[in-house]
Amino acid sequence: MKETDSKQDRDQQILSRLAKIQHKVDSLEQTTAFALRADSERHFASAQEIFKKSKRRAQVYLAADGQRSVQEIGRHLGMKRQNVGPDLKVLGDEGLLEIIDEVAGKDIWAKTAIDKSLRISKFLCKEFELDGDGQSVKASKRKASKKRR
Repeated sequence: MKETDSKQDRDQQILSRLAKIQHKVDSLEQTTAFALRADSERHFASAQEIFKKSKRRAQVYLAADGQRSVQEIGRHLGMKRQNVGPDLKVLGDEGLLEIIDEVAGKDIWAKTAIDKSLRISKFLCKEFELDGDGQSVKASKRKASKKRR
């Protein structure tokens, strides 16, 4: 019985330490977000420069939802993988997207925390008339009206 209690105590200590680490990480992310917002105009101008007038890059960015691989983003947007990959690389190099997981040998892409801080997705949706998933708003409306019929 003592061995089981000892193991539970040790496990509980580990869980407690992990919770403290997670709290510190969350706190650091919040602090960084406030710092970014304080100088948001400059940072937002950088984000605008990355996207320029590239609707495709905006679509790829919005479609990177933390569940899709390069192939799945391409399929979702009706684009070839070869056209999606370079934009993912640029957005990753710029710190806007990151690989968060690997499933069956495929990298899964997601937005970094800066998206929420600078509201990049919201800007791109408005600027390029896209929905939050990278689809054209006009195409989304057509699909919705077909479903209703």
